[in-house]
Amino acid sequence: MSRLGDLLTRHRNTFLAALLIVTLILGSLSHSDDQAVTTVSIPVVETASASVSAVESFRQQRDQAARADIAALERLIGQDHLDEQTRLGAAERLQTIIDARQVQIAIEGALTGSSLYPCAAVLQDGILSIVTEKSTITERDAALVMTLAADHGGIAPEDVRIICGK
Repeated sequence: MSRLGDLLTRHRNTFLAALLIVTLILGSLSHSDDQAVTTVSIPVVETASASVSAVESFRQQRDQAARADIAALERLIGQDHLDEQTRLGAAERLQTIIDARQVQIAIEGALTGSSLYPCAAVLQDGILSIVTEKSTITERDAALVMTLAADHGGIAPEDVRIICGK
């Protein structure tokens, strides 16, 4: 027994290398190819991003809700088994949402270079609301918004609201 211990001590590296090779061979033989390797897909719910202002966060939520409404109305319109009145109502509502989105996007785009930016425009039931992070509104800002509302949406000045976010 002492001879075996002396032999292993002198040839320790060779013994460990042989043991490693035998372990690798036995491990590869024990794992047969007929066993399916299962993979798990982990969905990414949210990624870390730069902090977003309250106005930008609102704009993203508004756009997401509008896209969901548009998709639902398009599915409703595409159903042939519904009566014509329901489909016409859905088509009218869809056109209203699209028209409002176009006005909102046009006004927000026009205000990008103004002192009111960042801002969000909301058009609902003929009332245009502009939400800005600015703390005070000048007469020049108000006149600009009134002009844009009339030009892009045909909205009367009494139907325009400017809301300060701060």
